Amino acid sequence: MKRALYTAFFAALLATAAFPLAAQAASNPVELGVSIGPTFPVGSGETIVNDGSSSFNWGFYVNIPLVYALDLMPSAELYKFNATQATDIDLAFKFIVPLGNFSVYAGFVPGLTAVSETLAPHVGALLGGSYHIVSNLSGFLQGKYNVLFDGDRNIRVIHLNVGLLLAF
Repeated sequence: MKRALYTAFFAALLATAAFPLAAQAASNPVELGVSIGPTFPVGSGETIVNDGSSSFNWGFYVNIPLVYALDLMPSAELYKFNATQATDIDLAFKFIVPLGNFSVYAGFVPGLTAVSETLAPHVGALLGGSYHIVSNLSGFLQGKYNVLFDGDRNIRVIHLNVGLLLAF
């Protein structure tokens, strides 16, 4: 199972490498962002224990336009499973539908979750929207659903985030 996840991750990475980053339009700059929100872990794995309580999360994002309606979005989010710190490192592929100053997007999210001394792969999906506030500042609202693979058991994690993106 892990080998299939890693193979899919690297195949997606190689597929996006075929698109030249220099071909992006000047109207789609690289954006750096931060976010906050609640996280709702559901279930327990073999090594990751959770009592079902929610926690506060915060994270950093980078939007890298590849082609007109596809962004690569590496991100890092920090939250807790019970009293144990957790960190998600993701590489999301966002498909964007621009609607003037407002854009909606959906995407596929492969990544890794580190909890204590456990490193668990995860896959997920995200859905969100962003609004262009001023020339180089946008706000966004995003929901993300991840499935962590911890041995023979899966843990589902829901992230709801609101944040700001600064364009360069």
